[in-house]
Formats: sequence, structure tokens, C-alpha cells
Amino acid sequence: MAKALTIKARPRENKKPNALRASGFVPATVYGHGFNSESVQINAKEFSKIPHKAYSHINELDIEGKEKYPVLIRTVQIDPVKDNYLNIEFYRIKADEKLKVKVPLNYVGHSPAVTAGGVLIVSYNEVEIYCLPKDIPDFIDINLEDIKEIGQAIHAKDVKINQNITLLAKGEEVLVKVEIAKTHEIEEVAPAVAEVAIPAEGAAPPAAAAETATATPVAGKEAAAGGKGPQTKAPESKPSKK
Repeated sequence: MAKALTIKARPRENKKPNALRASGFVPATVYGHGFNSESVQINAKEFSKIPHKAYSHINELDIEGKEKYPVLIRTVQIDPVKDNYLNIEFYRIKADEKLKVKVPLNYVGHSPAVTAGGVLIVSYNEVEIYCLPKDIPDFIDINLEDIKEIGQAIHAKDVKINQNITLLAKGEEVLVKVEIAKTHEIEEVAPAVAEVAIPAEGAAPPAAAAETATATPVAGKEAAAGGKGPQTKAPESKPSKK
């Protein structure tokens, strides 16, 4: 078990929660089986330095040096907009009383199925266990080398843990698996073919037909009307004088 961290606290001042937060403190509550609930306040800046892994460990709550006892960080509420702490809940524990706690999963090794081209899919990064405080592990190892082939998985029932620890996840729950890599199929599209009109037998090709349809202009009004062109008279011959 990791070394316990010391979290300093002080009795809560008679201020409204928002005023307390504005002064740099977070309202917190301490409770536990067989203990009276207690209201305290925590320095927000100091609490932000606590690593996330400490949330699953037993820590020591120090109330102004007057009282110290082991606790678990049960709940931390954070404002989704301002990203500041709203409230913290500590659970005071008893050494001889079992409790539920979430511990991280530590994935180790390399899966042969991934080497073969599969994709590793992790479903859980932590699991909930039930045990005495002294038996709480820092983490639980999951050996990825046990996944030999694509399509295989490691279930909750496959996890090897201390016999004093009860894993609360269902036995068939998949913690991690390797699946075949998905590929995107590209649909083949046939090239566009231009439509060409095929003339009937004996008909003129389209280009020739266009030329035939073009009329040749004829000079003169009569030609336009379909008449004969202008005629030229021969000069009259005069009789010779004797």
C-alpha cells in the first residue's frame, strides 16, 4: 500500500459556501459508520496538488494538528464552467471494517494479437473492490500477454487478486479486448459514358444533316420568292440606209 498523504483541514467557518470558496477554501464533510458527521474546510490550492491516484488510497486528515484519522476521498464536486472545487466528502474508516473502494488497473505486457494486426480496446481503467483497509492495493495488474489471438478478451473473472479482496464487477464483464482493425471500403464508380445518337439506316450523319439544313442565300427578291433571276435583253439592230 502506498504511503498515506496528509490532508490538512480546519473547522468550517460560519460563512456561506460561495463566500468560503471566494476566500480560497472548499467546504468539506467528514462522515463514516459509527462516527458523527463533521464540517470542515480545505485549502483549495493545496488540495489541487493531490494526485488522482490518492483518491483510491487511505489518507490522513489532519484537523489543525488537534485530531488525525484515516479517511478516503469519496466525492469531489467540481464546477463544470469555472473548473473550481465546490465540495469534498471524506469517509472516515475503521481498521477492522471492510469497505468498497475503486482501484486503478495497470495494463502490462504486449498482446501477440496486437502484433498480428489487432486493435487493443480498453473498457475499464479502474474497478471497485471490497476488502479491509489494510488489503487495499495500489493497483491491479492486467497482463496483456494473455490475449493471444484477435477476438480474445480479459474478463473480470480472469483477474488474479489477493484472496482477501472481492472484485465487485460481474465475472463476464470485459475489461480489455483485441479486435480486428476495421477498414473503410471504397466503392468503385464506373466512369461516365457520353451518350451518342446513332442515326437510322440511310439517314445523314448529324453533322451532314446540319449542313444540309443550312440554306444557301440567293440574291434578289425574285430568288427569295422562288422566281427566275433577272433577264437581259439583246440590243435591237437598226435597218441600214441605202
